[in-house]
Amino acid sequence: MRITITGKNIELTPGLKEAVEERLSKLEKYFTPETEVNVTMSVEKERRKIEVTIPVKGSVIRAEQVSNDMYI
Repeated sequence: MRITITGKNIELTPGLKEAVEERLSKLEKYFTPETEVNVTMSVEKERRKIEVTIPVKGSVIRAEQVSNDMYI
């Protein structure tokens, strides 16, 4: 899988990138190596949001998590 991580109003530290890649590595057995995964991390006031979008075969798999901690 090819993972693209972007940040809005947040500095993407190596720790955050590593945490995201570690979590998404568990999905590798379900997707081909050419699958593109888009991750957007953003901060709005006290809300920290992570969005994951995976386009596959004409469909889109999307997940969103809002929390106070980015590492959850």
